[in-house]
Amino acid sequence: VGGTVGRDTTVCTGSHSLTLTLSGKVGNVVKWQWSGTSDFSSDVNDISNTTTSQSVVNLTATRYYRAVVQSGVCDPAYSSVATVTVSSQPVGGSVSGSKTICTGSTSGVLTLNGYSGGTVSKWQSSSTSNFASTTDIANTSDTYTSGALTAMTYFRAVIVNGACTTYSNAAVITVDP
Repeated sequence: VGGTVGRDTTVCTGSHSLTLTLSGKVGNVVKWQWSGTSDFSSDVNDISNTTTSQSVVNLTATRYYRAVVQSGVCDPAYSSVATVTVSSQPVGGSVSGSKTICTGSTSGVLTLNGYSGGTVSKWQSSSTSNFASTTDIANTSDTYTSGALTAMTYFRAVIVNGACTTYSNAAVITVDP
């Protein structure tokens, strides 16, 4: 019995590490295989691994994995196929609209420009340029206007594509007393 390899996973291109685990097999793992096609009809690559765990690191394209299990002289059996889908990194762009305002005024319209390959999942604000501490803003538009501000505040957008997340360059609103 080939058994089951975990579940399908989505990862961000080139920056991940995960382990696929085989369960429910009857027999011994003789190798693992990966392919660029889900039906393993072509491009089948053997992996010299006889354990029930297979490490997957830093893929740049979607791959399909399975284990090959054999018991004695019986024909080998294949496990279920696990799909590791690779998302491409989006481009974050930048937020325009930096300015100086009087305390108690709003930011005015901040606009996200130049982003691609993903969608705006939210905006964030911070009192520091490195966004060491952030406040999430539930806004999926490419424009944003704050409420009344009383201190210098930085704003950025969060862009997501599948498992990949990136941030825009920030705009800063300076507040005069």
